Amino acid sequence: MTTAAPVLDRSQDHRRGPGLPAGNAVIAAIATPLTPDYRPDTVLLAGRCRRLLGEGCDGIALFGTTGEGGEFAVEDRQRALADLVAGGIAPSRLIVSAGALTLPDMTALAAHAAAQGVAGVLLMPPALYRSGIGEDGTFRFYATVIDRVARDDLRLYLYHFPDICGVPITPRVIRRLSDRYGPIVAGVKDSGGDLGVTEDLLRRFSHLAIFTGTEVHLPAVLAGGAAGTICGLANVVAPLIRHLSDGWTLADRRRFLPCLRAVDNILSRSPFIPSLKAVIADQMGEPAWRRVVPPKAELALADEQRLVADFRRLQETMPL
Repeated sequence: MTTAAPVLDRSQDHRRGPGLPAGNAVIAAIATPLTPDYRPDTVLLAGRCRRLLGEGCDGIALFGTTGEGGEFAVEDRQRALADLVAGGIAPSRLIVSAGALTLPDMTALAAHAAAQGVAGVLLMPPALYRSGIGEDGTFRFYATVIDRVARDDLRLYLYHFPDICGVPITPRVIRRLSDRYGPIVAGVKDSGGDLGVTEDLLRRFSHLAIFTGTEVHLPAVLAGGAAGTICGLANVVAPLIRHLSDGWTLADRRRFLPCLRAVDNILSRSPFIPSLKAVIADQMGEPAWRRVVPPKAELALADEQRLVADFRRLQETMPL
């Protein structure tokens, strides 16, 4: 038997919030600030989490694709999560990606996150072997991790992002996992970019929390009952996405789309993560935010200056 997600009272202080809302959730897939030796900078990360929660985000997704999570050692990711919780970030506001390349690493990350009391664990199939992986293999992958974690309080979000990992998470796999594991399988993050696929998931799995990773799809998927979005653009335009999500009608929400598309266009001219971090560095007045994990590279200075100037101009015209 499945259980409903808790409803968020946004009047609560974010450090004591009861959890993620049942709908219209804005969850920032947070970028990860780095120390000079390319480890997570937990001081800068905690400050950014607080700022995003204060700007209207309901939650934070740690160490996902935008957060370069697969680039960090297991112990660094566990330490960062523990430091955030110890520093007053409510674990009920956190979804933690356990994506890695080995079953022991994924199991350790998922078990640690569940033990910290996080709202959920996000998991994508490993991105190394792609050829010949079918539905049975994908099911076995998730089942193996769930069985090894062996915690009834695990809340797993299946991460559909075939452009990254090469393995789609099909409705048949979702159904099998949901039927076997009940509330442990809490939902799906769909970053595939195909609105038709997301809408099909909403029709098939009304008992699951379906999140889109494609911000411009938000008006349509919220109308279909989506739980909200887990997205990268919330790193830099959280208030815009909050206003869009809170619109009373589809028309209210759609009026924010031109501005959201303009933000996406600016940040997508160059590699997304270095571009995003350049804007965050400008917003925070902290050059250390520019660091990315090799083999990614920081933007060339001229490109960064042009991007930041364009973003600032756009921000001045946002309909908030």
